[in-house]
Amino acid sequence: MTSEIFADAIEIANAWTVGLDLGQLIVDGLIRTEALDVDVDVIAIGKASREMANACHAQLGDHVLRTFVVTDEKWDPAFDAEVVIGSHPLVSDASIAAGERLLAFLAEPTSATSTLFLISGGASSLCAIPLPPLTVSDVQLLWDAAVEAGLDITTLNQLRAATSGIAGGLVLRKVRTPHSASLIMVDNVVSGEEWVASGLTYDFRPSPAELAALVDRLNRSGLPLVDRLLRAGAHRRTLTTERIVTTHQNVVIAQPSLVLEWATGAARRLGYRVVDLGSAVHGDVVDVAKLYELVINDEMQRDDSFCVLGVGEVTVRVTGIGRGGRCQELAWTAAPMLASLDRDALVVALATDGRDFVDGVGGAWVDRGTMLTLERMKVSWEDIAHNNDSFRGLFLLDQLLAGGRSGWNLCDLYLALVR
Repeated sequence: MTSEIFADAIEIANAWTVGLDLGQLIVDGLIRTEALDVDVDVIAIGKASREMANACHAQLGDHVLRTFVVTDEKWDPAFDAEVVIGSHPLVSDASIAAGERLLAFLAEPTSATSTLFLISGGASSLCAIPLPPLTVSDVQLLWDAAVEAGLDITTLNQLRAATSGIAGGLVLRKVRTPHSASLIMVDNVVSGEEWVASGLTYDFRPSPAELAALVDRLNRSGLPLVDRLLRAGAHRRTLTTERIVTTHQNVVIAQPSLVLEWATGAARRLGYRVVDLGSAVHGDVVDVAKLYELVINDEMQRDDSFCVLGVGEVTVRVTGIGRGGRCQELAWTAAPMLASLDRDALVVALATDGRDFVDGVGGAWVDRGTMLTLERMKVSWEDIAHNNDSFRGLFLLDQLLAGGRSGWNLCDLYLALVR
C-alpha cells in the first residue's frame, strides 16, 4: 500500500470534523424551537452532552436559569451546572443515581418558561431508571442477552424504553414548564431520531403483545428475567396514563447524513469517484463486509480510482471472549476481501464519537497487504475472527486508529478506497 492512499483515506474520514459546526447547529435548533429569547432550564444527556451544553450556554447566556448535565467522565464547566457522572455502555449504580437526580432536578421549583433537552446517543445507559421489579443487574443481563442475540440498537432501545421510568416519554410527565423542546443529535440509522436515548422525549406505549414480541427476540424464554421485564412493562403502562402538561417539540440538529456529505465532498476533491451507500448502513458485520466486497468488485470494472462510502452501525454477534468494537470488527472482516484485489485498496472504519468500545481506540484500517502480513507474523485471521478479538489482531498489525472524546455521536463511517 502506498502512503498516499492511506493519507487520502484519513482525510476523507475526518472531513466532517472540520466541516461541522456544533454551535451553529445548536443555534439553528434554538431558532426552530423559538427558545432564543425565553428563560430556560437546560438538561443535557449523552455522549455529546458537554459540548451541546457549552454551545447552548454560549448562545443563550443569562437566559439559562439552571443546567443539569449527565456525562461519562469528570467535567468542570465554565458555567454553573449540576454535573452527574453516569456510565457507558453498561448501566451501573451511577446511571441509576443520574436518573434519580434528573427527576429531582425536574421536581425543583423554577421560573423558566421552557425546559430544553440536549440529547445525544449513549443517554440510555448514562441515565436510567429501571422500573420494579427490575434491578441494575437485570438491565445488565438485558444488555448481555441483546448482544448475544445480535439485536439492532433500535430493538434494544425499545426494550429499554418499555421497562424504564424515564425513557419512552415518561420524563415528559415530570416537566412542569409550559413549554419544552429537545435538540437531538441522531446516532440511530435504523429508525432515526425517535430512538436516540431510548426515545427519551417521545411517547412510547407498547401493548402487552408488542412488548412480549420484543422480549421474545432475546431468546431467553422461560427465564426469570423475562418475567421481570414483562412485569416492569405492565407497571410502566400505568404510569403512561398520567397527562403530559408541557407542550413539547422534538428537533433534529445533526444526523449521520452530514458525515456522509462531508466525506463525499472530500473524496471528490481528492479525485475519487464516489459510490454512495447512504447513511443507513446496518446489519450483521459479515453481511456489511460482503456488501462492500460486491460493490468493490462491480466498480473495479471501471479503470479509475473510486471511494465506497457509507455511514451507519453494524451489528456484531459476540461468540468469543476477545476484545474489539464495531469498527474494529468490520475492518478485520474486510481484510480477506482486499487481499484478492490487484490494485491498491484500503478500508477504514471510524466511530464518530471517537470511541470504538476499547479505550483509546476510534476505529481501524486494513489494506490489500493485511492478510499477507498476518501470514508472515503467523497470526491466524480465522482464530481472531472466531473469538471476536479484533483489537488484539489490529494492535499486532499497528492498524488501529487512535480515539478519544470527539464531542459528537453520529454513528460510524465506513469507507473503502481503490486506486
